[in-house]
Amino acid sequence: MSEPVLSPARDRRDAGRAGQVALASLLGALVSYVVLWLGARTLSKPDNTVLLTFFSILFAVYGVLSGVATETTRSVATGIRDRRTVGPPVWVAGAAVAVVAGALVLALSPWWQPEVLHRTSPVLVAVLVAAAIGYAFHSVVVGSLVGSGWWRESAVVLATDALCRLALCLLVVLVVGASTTLLAAATAGGAVAWLLVLLAMPHVRDALRRRTDSAPAALARRMSASVLAQAASAILIVGFPALLSVTTSSADFRNSAPLLLAISLTRAPVLIPLNAVQGLVVSHLVHAPSVGVRLVLRAVAVVTVVTAVGGALAWLVGPWLMGTLFGDAYRIDGGVLAGLTVGACAIAALTLSGAATQASSAHTWFLGGWALAALVAFAVLLAPGSIEQRSVTALVAGPAAGLLVHAVGFLRAVSRRGRRRQEEGVAHDG
Repeated sequence: MSEPVLSPARDRRDAGRAGQVALASLLGALVSYVVLWLGARTLSKPDNTVLLTFFSILFAVYGVLSGVATETTRSVATGIRDRRTVGPPVWVAGAAVAVVAGALVLALSPWWQPEVLHRTSPVLVAVLVAAAIGYAFHSVVVGSLVGSGWWRESAVVLATDALCRLALCLLVVLVVGASTTLLAAATAGGAVAWLLVLLAMPHVRDALRRRTDSAPAALARRMSASVLAQAASAILIVGFPALLSVTTSSADFRNSAPLLLAISLTRAPVLIPLNAVQGLVVSHLVHAPSVGVRLVLRAVAVVTVVTAVGGALAWLVGPWLMGTLFGDAYRIDGGVLAGLTVGACAIAALTLSGAATQASSAHTWFLGGWALAALVAFAVLLAPGSIEQRSVTALVAGPAAGLLVHAVGFLRAVSRRGRRRQEEGVAHDG
């Protein structure tokens, strides 16, 4: 099958549509900043440490389920391209994922809740279960919309999620009264915001009815590989504070809220807009591989520039900015902030390479890269050193190792595709 030719006008139109998703993701980042600020200003440092750790678990669950979104994008886009829709409808896949995700969070909670959340309220576990169920459907909705090329509707779903989180958190702080449990529940409330969009936009209902490209067993295997890869991804991206919690003594971790806040602040501007770029990469690599490769290279160039500029700014003005916004108790050394910024950009590059590898159907390499990155980061955190030193080193060394695996897997997939096209060309000429 020949590769479709994308005109410059089509390329610009797709970039503009992806830009809408990027803006919605940026809104989500800004809302996250507001919620972090509210927690720092209204809770004691120990209570805010628990809240920040809960956020890391919540968004780790979301990060894992984002693997469902990218695989749904690939499956729907491939089904449309090949006109092969033999799999179950998207809503059925979402329901299955929701049941499994909710059950796993609940079943595993006795293992992680006492150590990670230090025996705090069990209500937080119920909040996580409800959020996992809601976000499973959110993921398949967004994935199907992007795979169908309905970027505006995808942006609306993401923006509605962010605005619901903001409204609920403001309601808690201004009307009810801030507490760790209420702010946690308010943040998780955005997971069901897609229901509001479902009622208002026909394309969202159509996205749920789309059929996938693979039989249930094959789709389940690919979803599982994607989810496992995103589980390793979530450990590095949003679950890192929880990982720090289990590799650091309670006495040292108790007052680590400034470092946890710095990790969140340095990565949000880099990683959150990647939600849009990741979907665009997968969609283009399915429909037009050469365009997708150019897009990946462009995005990596942007990440490189952001690493240099962001790292320098974090070093120079980061400590002052942290102290001004959150108080002197949250001031962090400039070198640590610069290192965390470089680590965030390394994870961004790994996210892009993972999207390219998954879109090329190299799911084993995709999973292997993220798994190696998580293992290397965990090994570094077990080494001696201060909590700041171990955090920076783990967030740089882990993604670097995973990036090498993804590069090998992607190049092998490209080479295999090239050989297959040559063989098809020879057979056609014959």
